[in-house]
Amino acid sequence: MDFVREPKGIQEFLDGCVLSGRNVVRRQKLVRECTGVYKNEAALFEHGEELAYWVLNQNFNRESFVKGNLQWGITYINPFTVDGECAMTSGHYHGDTDCDEYYYGLKGTGFLLFWDGGDDFYAEKIFPGSLHYINGRYAHRIINSGDEVLAVAACSLPASKQDHQAIREKGFPYRCYKREGAIVWEKQE
Repeated sequence: MDFVREPKGIQEFLDGCVLSGRNVVRRQKLVRECTGVYKNEAALFEHGEELAYWVLNQNFNRESFVKGNLQWGITYINPFTVDGECAMTSGHYHGDTDCDEYYYGLKGTGFLLFWDGGDDFYAEKIFPGSLHYINGRYAHRIINSGDEVLAVAACSLPASKQDHQAIREKGFPYRCYKREGAIVWEKQE
């Protein structure tokens, strides 16, 4: 009988934090492609072809957007700054606020921003082993404030229909900078 199979994916929690297996897709973004994210967009082009971040994502039902279809992914953010502003993802809201999400810190250090679009804004520290519940009503963004690659795993629903445009238009209320080795938070104007 041949009923023992290899797993559908392998999540290495070692130094590499690599996701491999069937239906794993890689997406990436160069620093210069991160328009609408950093305060000083002109400084993006000083990074040339430098890779900002990449995502490895496994989803067996990506096109269906049916609630209950889960996906697993890892976001890897390189350590860099843009005019002193820490490396980060664009961030997003969920188009369907009933869709929550979990993030799990694998490697490196940083922050996960949460914002309800109004007065409730906060950041949680990300580090290896940190677990983060994200209510579907909150916009969220990952920031790498450390000196190595930040790797964060996520379990989410494609049905959430990520809305990046709302963040590009309004931005988060605070920005995170690294100045002389210290983290500095500045209120967005």
